[in-house]
Amino acid sequence: MARFSALVVGISLAALGGCASSPKPASSNTAAATTVPSLKIVLDCGACQVRPTVPSLIQEGYNTAAASAGARVSNASEAVLTIKDYAERSDGARFFAGAFAGKDEIKATVVAGSKQFSIEDYYRNAWQGIESLAKKIGASAFEKLQ
Repeated sequence: MARFSALVVGISLAALGGCASSPKPASSNTAAATTVPSLKIVLDCGACQVRPTVPSLIQEGYNTAAASAGARVSNASEAVLTIKDYAERSDGARFFAGAFAGKDEIKATVVAGSKQFSIEDYYRNAWQGIESLAKKIGASAFEKLQ
């Protein structure tokens, strides 16, 4: 039994020995950071009532995604994200009825120079609402503009 215990301890120490090694040095990436245009949000969805915080949350999602990717947002050029369709559940309905209360949805177009594309997404669950969706739309705009 003592030999077995010593064997188990020896194998464990050998396996964990690699965990204590020093980390590899960070690679020195001297390439210039990616630059993306700034993002302007425009509402063009007819009579829809867009929550006042939604445009700034889209902007926040865009800027956060850019920062996470190491990209620089340039004021020298501008992309325009136009909200074409918007649907929002009330927070109470979302909390109490969840998916049965409908969905939060944003459909938009993005134009940046000669590049043009559509973005659309929705949430139909009880725990994520229009705020999370707006940030996700901003992040999606960044991904497609890279």
